[in-house]
Amino acid sequence: MNFTCTRKKIQEAVNSVSKAISNNPIMPILGNIFVKAKDSQIILRGYDLEIGIEHIENAQVEEEGEVLVNSRLFSDIVRNIGEETVNIYTKDSNLVIISGNAVFNIRWIESSSFPKLPDVEKENKVTIKAEYLKNMIRNTVFSVSTSEQRMILTGALFESDDNYFQMVTLDSFRMSIRKEYILGNEEKFKFVIPGKTLNELLKLITNDDEEIKVFFETTQVLFEFGNCKFISKLLQGEFFNYKAIIPKDFVTKIEIDVNEFREIIERNMLVSDDGRRAPLVLDIKDNILTANTQGESGNVTETQIIKKDGKDMRIGFNAKYLLDAIKSLEEEKVRISFMGETNACVISPLNTDEFLYLILPVRIAS
Repeated sequence: MNFTCTRKKIQEAVNSVSKAISNNPIMPILGNIFVKAKDSQIILRGYDLEIGIEHIENAQVEEEGEVLVNSRLFSDIVRNIGEETVNIYTKDSNLVIISGNAVFNIRWIESSSFPKLPDVEKENKVTIKAEYLKNMIRNTVFSVSTSEQRMILTGALFESDDNYFQMVTLDSFRMSIRKEYILGNEEKFKFVIPGKTLNELLKLITNDDEEIKVFFETTQVLFEFGNCKFISKLLQGEFFNYKAIIPKDFVTKIEIDVNEFREIIERNMLVSDDGRRAPLVLDIKDNILTANTQGESGNVTETQIIKKDGKDMRIGFNAKYLLDAIKSLEEEKVRISFMGETNACVISPLNTDEFLYLILPVRIAS
C-alpha cells in the first residue's frame, strides 16, 4: 500500500472513524483503524460492534492495499503532523508515515480479522437536511434515560407519518419531543436509536446544508452524508406509550422570555447543591414569576415579568432539568403550562407544535 494525500483529508478521516472505536474495546482487534487504498481513494473504518463508521477521501494511490493500525497511536500521529502533504506506505511489517522531515514507523497487522460493517438494506429510506437532524438531536438527547433497567429508554424513538419526522426521548423525570416537517416524505417508520449513537452522530455532522440519507431495517440504521457512512444497531422492544402521558388540561399557563429565564435558572443553580436537596422554586403571582433557591451555603431570589393565564402557582423543579430544555431552544418566548403544583408541566412554543418538553416537579416545603 502506498498513497499520498493532504493533511486535512487524513485528519478528517481519522477523526471520523475514531468515534466508533472504544477506549476499552471488547476485542483487541476493535482497537484498530482499518485503512484501505484503492483506485484513487482511501477508505478508513472504525467499528465497535455497536457503531460503525466509514470515511472516504480522494488520494493519489501508487499501490493498493489494506492494513489495520492501532487507533490511538495512528490518531496521535496524524493529529500532530505539520506539513500539508502526507505520504503513507507499507514497508515489511511497518506502516511508514512521512510528513515533511518527520518519518514514523508503526506496526501494522493483517486486515482479514477485522469484522465487516453490517450491510444495511436500502429499501426503506428517508432524507432530511443536516441542520434539521442536528437540531432534533440537540433538542432531545439530554433526556435519554441512563438506567439500563429499561434498555429501550436509553435510546430515542424515531418515527414518521404524514410528512413529519419526529424524535422522542424520556426518562423517569422528563420527556422531550421534537418534530420536523419534511415535504414529500411518505415513508412511515418507527425505530429506536441508542443515545450513544446520537451523541457520536452529532459530532460528525459539520455541514448544515447537506442532505442526510437515512436507511433502516429491523436491527440496523445507516446514515449517509458527505464522505461518511454511519451505521448503528437499533434497540429492540416496544417504546413507552408517550402519547398517554401528554396532559391536555391545565390550571395555569404563562408566557416567558427564554433568555431571561435561562439566565435566572443558571444564577439559581449557583447555590442549588445537587438540584434535589435545593430545588428551584417558582412562585407565580399575577404577572410576576419569582424564582428562589435555598441552598446549604446560600440562597438567591429573582423575579421576571411574565404573561399569566389562570390561578397562582408555587411549584419546585430540579433546576438542571429545566435548564436542559430551555438551553436547547431558539425561540424568543415559550409557553409553560401547569396542571397543578404536584403534576408535570409542559414547555411548548407559542405558535407551532415542533417541540414539547414535559418535566415532573419535586416536592417543596409548604
